[in-house]
Amino acid sequence: MGILNEDSVRGEPVKKTWNTPNQLFAKLRLQLPALSKAEKKAAEYILGNHEDLFNLNLHELAEASGCSQAAIIRMCKEIGLDGFKQLRAELNRQTPVSEHELFPKNDNGADGIGVNMADILQEVFSYNVRSLQDTFALYTEEYDKALKAIAVARHLAFFSIGNASMPCQYAYIMFKRIGYDCTANIDPDIQMLSAANLRPGDVAIAISHTGQTRHVVAATELAQRNGATTICITKNAKSALTKVSDIHLFTSTVDLSPNMELVARRVSEYAIVEAFYHAIRKLKPEMETLVHEGSLAMRTNKLPGFVKKNTAAE
Repeated sequence: MGILNEDSVRGEPVKKTWNTPNQLFAKLRLQLPALSKAEKKAAEYILGNHEDLFNLNLHELAEASGCSQAAIIRMCKEIGLDGFKQLRAELNRQTPVSEHELFPKNDNGADGIGVNMADILQEVFSYNVRSLQDTFALYTEEYDKALKAIAVARHLAFFSIGNASMPCQYAYIMFKRIGYDCTANIDPDIQMLSAANLRPGDVAIAISHTGQTRHVVAATELAQRNGATTICITKNAKSALTKVSDIHLFTSTVDLSPNMELVARRVSEYAIVEAFYHAIRKLKPEMETLVHEGSLAMRTNKLPGFVKKNTAAE
């Protein structure tokens, strides 16, 4: 990977790659909120009817989706494709999963008798696996820029509210284990204080599924204004959070649950955080001593039998 330094990570062009199965559908969902009304009609038709699109030409797709051929071409450009020809090529490479196959309607009756936990587990696991696959399909060189910034960071600050605080707390623990000076407060006022103390050379990592969480956006904006490198992890490419972030890492999740509460939206965030943790450990082998010392220190919270057994194993 080469030697990392404190060169600016802002403003570098991001190369678009189209070599991962299912990237088309993940990209369509990511860009959907930012598309015009006509472009959105084309994208929504593709997402909902992808199994019927393989043999359609541009004219037929325009008629089926109820929009103009020009709108389809514009939509292709918005998601990083050259045009309809490349869209057709990508459609033929995809291995789509119908969104309605995930968490289908329960037909076991109003009394709920007959629910099969094995089926529920399979549905939940499949949903989480799909979220991870679709998020990986959105990989760009932004991850390399984020790694460079984190590798030389003097301080890491994690910003989040509500459920998003869980992957931030996880990140705090993991990076603390390898010696990073970091904070992960969920109180909005404390987050603003943390942001106010950030300076050039520090990194702020904000996690918000929608990218529209007011307190997280405010803290990230203040951190950026103070010269810190700001990184966001979100599913919304055109959000308030992306506007105040130097580096954008996108997740992909289609949440069809009644209250939009599925943990699948968090799974990708956990995975991204853990990937950076392992990348830093590979870049800096000297941190293994800190990991070992931290593990020894945390044994005070284990039962005596566990400590004795694992010490003997070493």
